[in-house]
Amino acid sequence: MFDKLGQLKDLWQLKNQMAEIKKRMDNMVIKASSPSHVFEITITGSQEIKEVTVAENFKDFPREKLGEELTAVMNKAIKDSQAMAAQAMGGAMGMELPKA
Repeated sequence: MFDKLGQLKDLWQLKNQMAEIKKRMDNMVIKASSPSHVFEITITGSQEIKEVTVAENFKDFPREKLGEELTAVMNKAIKDSQAMAAQAMGGAMGMELPKA
């Protein structure tokens, strides 16, 4: 019986730790720019896009190039936020993760 109470206590601590990690990731912010700096995306560590900025000269780019730029910046923002989340999770769990 005491073993089960210990497990419940461990689960409760883990739940609280995960809530704290999520809170920290919600407050972490990354800015990513497209290769030609036409777009800039601001994203949180929990992968919520907060802002998309479009450069004044976007009209100078062909439609296909704009699509490539937007795809590149979105992928970079997501990848960077995933790396940030992995680092936050690893640090909170007492593990050191290799940097990408």
